[in-house]
Amino acid sequence: MEILEFMFIPFTACILLISSNVYFGIHVLKREIIFIDIALAQIAALGGTIAMVISDITSDSHAGHDHGEDSVSSFIFSVLFCTIAAFIFSLLKSKKIKIPLEALIGIAYAVATTAAVIILDKSAGSDVHIHDMLTGALLWVGWDQVVKLAIVVGLVGLFHVIFRKKFFKLSDNYHKTETGLKNKGLWDFLFYFSFGIVIVQAVSVGGIITVFAFLIIPASISALYATQWYSRIFIGLGIGAVVTLLGLYFSWELDVPCSPVIIMFLGVVLLISLLYKKLLKPKTEA
Repeated sequence: MEILEFMFIPFTACILLISSNVYFGIHVLKREIIFIDIALAQIAALGGTIAMVISDITSDSHAGHDHGEDSVSSFIFSVLFCTIAAFIFSLLKSKKIKIPLEALIGIAYAVATTAAVIILDKSAGSDVHIHDMLTGALLWVGWDQVVKLAIVVGLVGLFHVIFRKKFFKLSDNYHKTETGLKNKGLWDFLFYFSFGIVIVQAVSVGGIITVFAFLIIPASISALYATQWYSRIFIGLGIGAVVTLLGLYFSWELDVPCSPVIIMFLGVVLLISLLYKKLLKPKTEA
């Protein structure tokens, strides 16, 4: 079928995005730093934007410019910006700083977004760049992007599987003085850094808003029905996969961009889940 051929690559990309974001989303909810994903994503996008502008300037003065170099430099700048942000965020959780970490993360997002818009406003095709930065272009993703995303998700996933107990313990006790971990600051940095590496590649495929939705909404739904890590991960993965299938199908039938449709369906499922739990609560307590 034509729909299967056309949607197979976007569906594969979405499954990779979901598989990493559900896991990190549970961490984010436990840490109560909801906007860390969108902040890191925007900071990564800012790095890529700066690399693009530098590339445009240098290409004007050099013939035979290689576009492959653009993607490499964009990735390097994005990772560099994410690494700096990860280091700063790991330092900001301090009792000496009276401003809540979530507020500082929100400020970082706002500043990075403003800076990216200002820079893009002076470049050619700024409206297209801003649109792709926010919502991505899932329908037109290629196998090369999917393979890169799979490699990044696989390597970071392996790292977190090996050290899962340390990361679980850190997030479960994030707001406590004692976590039972040595070098807590180092593990906090490694969490943000590995998260940022995934975000860099994820944003290039799905865009900032789509990645944020995949991070927060399935993890939030799973929190309504389970408390254990593995149960929440499987619930989030299942919901994400089903909603992605629905979103891609209706995107095809209605001839509209798939990312907004998937995000809308995720929001609807979350609303239904909240209402379901609310309606069941009195019966459970009786």
